[in-house]
Amino acid sequence: MKAKKISTNAAMLLAGVLMVAACGNQPSKKIQLSTEQAGENMVKYPIPTAYEVMNLINRSGAAYIIEITNPTDKAESYLTESAKALNLGVYSADLAYVTTYNMKQETMGYLKVLKNLSDELHVSTNFNVDLAHEVERYIENKDSLISITTRAFDETYSFLENNGKDNISIQVLTGMWVEGLYVAAYIATTSSNPGDLLQIVANQKQSLETLKDILDKNSDAPEIEALMLLLAPIIDEYSSVDKTVDVAKVQQIHSIIEKIRSKIIG
Repeated sequence: MKAKKISTNAAMLLAGVLMVAACGNQPSKKIQLSTEQAGENMVKYPIPTAYEVMNLINRSGAAYIIEITNPTDKAESYLTESAKALNLGVYSADLAYVTTYNMKQETMGYLKVLKNLSDELHVSTNFNVDLAHEVERYIENKDSLISITTRAFDETYSFLENNGKDNISIQVLTGMWVEGLYVAAYIATTSSNPGDLLQIVANQKQSLETLKDILDKNSDAPEIEALMLLLAPIIDEYSSVDKTVDVAKVQQIHSIIEKIRSKIIG
């Protein structure tokens, strides 16, 4: 079943997604989209990407936490298509985290993992052709690096949507959202001054509702139905969230999302 393209409301949610990508120097032309790709065939993420979440975490003043991300050496253990797709999303969020904090060695490690998973899922875009070279070229320029990798995420999602791999794209979205929330909630529960971080966690309710809507519309696929069951506890937990959350609520959210993440990353 073809996944439903972005609705008007979801498109409005995208207004700030590429704000980060607009910063800094422009990447080289190797990764620029063709006119056709930039037009009607280009499908953007229906929820904010992990870069938006990670950038907010960085701007809150939170310190970088070593080993919070999914280890790259676990990638070889993902054997099924669903495991690869979900963890392509997880590792995409991890790449956003390490890149935002300008962790150069970690950035290259996650890029290698993402390239391998993309190849195994038969994703043919600049992500797994030219991206590593572009990142090496701009490794000292964080703004350009974020711009390059954000555009690559858009290309990957658009490729999946336009090439009959809609359910894979939904799983990638889910993995990215879960990892983004996990990182935000973990940091919020361990911070001595969690004010801004609490709001970041609260704001994930909107993107979760959009993700749930996408899952609902594609629930006839077994792998999507399984995701709905997996996310049910966090959907239920967020049902009582209004506009803000306190530390106790975030601790509960973290406990739930950690269990969900553990089932994804193994």
